[in-house]
Amino acid sequence: MTAAANLETQQSKLVQNLPLFVTVICALQPLMDVLSFWQAELGMGNTLTLALRFGVLAVVAMMGFFLSRQKKVYIISGIVCAALWAAHCMVCMQKGYLDPLSDVINYVRVIQMPLFAVCFITFMKRNPKSFEGIKRGFAVNFIIITAVLVLSLLTGTCRPTYDVSSLGLMGWFSTSNAQSAILSMLTPVVVWMAYESKRYWLLWVTVAAAYIQLFYIGTRLAFAAMVATTIGLTFTFMVTRHVDWKRIAALFVCLIIVVGCTKYGPMYKNRNYYSDYTATQQGYAAQEMEESMNSLMGDDPAEEINFEDLTDAEKRRVLAPIYTFYSNDLCRRFTVNTVIEAYNYTYTVSDLTNARVHKITYCELLQQEHPAASKLFGMELERMVWQDENYDVENDFHGVYFLFGAVGLGLMLAFLGYFVYLILWALKKDARKYFTTAAGAFGISFCIAIVNAYFTAGVLRRPNSSFYLSVLLAVIFYLVCIKKYDGEDTLASKMIKRAKRGKREEPAQ
Repeated sequence: MTAAANLETQQSKLVQNLPLFVTVICALQPLMDVLSFWQAELGMGNTLTLALRFGVLAVVAMMGFFLSRQKKVYIISGIVCAALWAAHCMVCMQKGYLDPLSDVINYVRVIQMPLFAVCFITFMKRNPKSFEGIKRGFAVNFIIITAVLVLSLLTGTCRPTYDVSSLGLMGWFSTSNAQSAILSMLTPVVVWMAYESKRYWLLWVTVAAAYIQLFYIGTRLAFAAMVATTIGLTFTFMVTRHVDWKRIAALFVCLIIVVGCTKYGPMYKNRNYYSDYTATQQGYAAQEMEESMNSLMGDDPAEEINFEDLTDAEKRRVLAPIYTFYSNDLCRRFTVNTVIEAYNYTYTVSDLTNARVHKITYCELLQQEHPAASKLFGMELERMVWQDENYDVENDFHGVYFLFGAVGLGLMLAFLGYFVYLILWALKKDARKYFTTAAGAFGISFCIAIVNAYFTAGVLRRPNSSFYLSVLLAVIFYLVCIKKYDGEDTLASKMIKRAKRGKREEPAQ
């Protein structure tokens, strides 16, 4: 057997087993999350899970490249990623590198998402049945996550969503925003699959299990995911004429129960806890401001002073005690006056204690200390750590910008925008053909993922949850460009036919 024939045989075996391979890769994700949780609980560090994740990424990337008929896509992607990394390193070296290894690990975590997406597209091009493997993988993951939550409750080892108030249930998973995003992305797909199965009991069990977990994880975006799933899938079933009101009732009944129990859930309790805290602290802040403004009156106590009428210097004098209390770390790092100006002289405690705003402000002030090129290519992750506190922002798009600059963010948005373009192109070309129940379910999950990325740092820079976004993007490509509709050839078939036709038309040598 020649080397070419042997290679073709190996590829054929791999292609045949791709659906199973995809399912296994999906199923590994929650298992690695559980392992990571227990490593942290036992104080073992994250070396093992980090190596496992990078190992899975390497295996998937090599398989994708090996099976791809368009290797130039991988080569061009690699060149773009390498060029961005080189520019980022040059900017970081101007300031002085603190921890290059940590920075490169963080970079791999970010580029994992587009790399996985490209590989899964290759898998579905070579074997469209890989889509069935993805569906099974999502179902298996949902079952594993549900089982882990039950086990954690039975053993009394369940991690709360909110550490301060000890509210919410996450099971054996470490990051609340990431786990909320994962459950939110899984829910529309597994509910759709249960609906399509036409087993009433399975649909009720799936919806109940999904909505209970989203309810008790207790984030606002988890609640939004339940609403999006119920309304979005109902709209999808109506438009595609797959309406069965007995089955659709399961979604609305569970949603109504969840909404009715909101006051007893962790989200409502935590919001009240935070609101009570900020209201109390706002009273203290108002009292502190009144005392500071009275000191400005000097010997004329009858004089009335309006804060807005004060000069900037007087405003800073009045606000200084408040800022040194509520933003003490920022004030020590960047000076009080700088922080007051960055917050635009606000005296609202909820703004000063908002963790997301706090970290964005830190990174904005940090960026001002860096070379101008950092706005294009980002800053080192370790620079965002000060006195053992990590100020890496809690919003993914902001995070990509601060870490990899406007160029990095632009590349990320362009990559995501390509799939949005595919969706819009398909709907414009033939909405009746492309808007299927599968497209609706995975489309809802995609929208949920983007919303989570905008409001949290739980998707684009978290390898456990960015994996699911990768799969969703690959599925979008499959449904638009690969899936066979009404007897049409798939995109892969058309490419093979064009290649064969081109060979036949070549002149004899």
